[in-house]
Amino acid sequence: METRRITALVTAATAVVVAACAAWMYAGRSGPSAATPRPTADAGRLSARLPFYPLLHAPSERQWRIAEAERQLAITCMTAHGYRYTPAEIPRSSTATVDHPLPFGLESLITATASPAPAASEHRESKAFLAALYGPDDRRIAARGKSIKVSWPAQGCQAEAEKRLLGSERLRWLQVSIQLGEGEDQARRNLDKDPAFRAADARWARCMRIAGVATDDPVNLLDSLPRDTDFATNPVARADIRCKSDTDYLRTAYTRLAVVQHAWLDAHPAAVASWRSLTQRQDKVATDVLG
Repeated sequence: METRRITALVTAATAVVVAACAAWMYAGRSGPSAATPRPTADAGRLSARLPFYPLLHAPSERQWRIAEAERQLAITCMTAHGYRYTPAEIPRSSTATVDHPLPFGLESLITATASPAPAASEHRESKAFLAALYGPDDRRIAARGKSIKVSWPAQGCQAEAEKRLLGSERLRWLQVSIQLGEGEDQARRNLDKDPAFRAADARWARCMRIAGVATDDPVNLLDSLPRDTDFATNPVARADIRCKSDTDYLRTAYTRLAVVQHAWLDAHPAAVASWRSLTQRQDKVATDVLG
């Protein structure tokens, strides 16, 4: 099954963790030719109320400072090694533009336009350049969660930039990132046992059967649509959105998901505390770097 990349976090280290988590968190498809649904404003507000949202998805100036400081530190380090490193500038995201996870399939019939890929560095093909940036292939740090393992360069300019921000806590940052990513997925799976959500699922499925579509899962339904689907004209997608509206599916689903997410976070206070502490540490250093 292909995957939809719909999460965005603060730094490059976090991004690689979330990219790995997204491979099993939310099914879908990826790539510039993929039809990607854009949530409605109402659904976006519902997602923003989830307790995981401010931890993993909400855009902020703090996130921008951390990512931009890491970028500038890597550029400076590569310059010292004699290389011109030109990574893409870090955009200042807003709540109007940030993508959030779509745990319930389609939320609107609007198709997002794929963003252009950032320009590659002129030294991208140089082994010496890559060694300076990422260090030797056999020198990496690794963190393992319940379902995934993520490794990250232990040496090189990317690692040096992260060390400036995190000191000796790089491994802990990876571990906490994985734990929270898996926690968000676990909460979504726990939701399938929630009676109120199961009832909403049943109402939506009945509505879809009346519309002539045999399905009991909106995420699987989205996955079954061709990559180039025009949601606005596709009868299955239109039935999906109409049934979600008629049964108040998304509001119920997000409300119950918030409950199970709160339960997971309440059961793992150390992970939340570590995340916030390490984020604050990075932001303090980033402020000095950019100052």
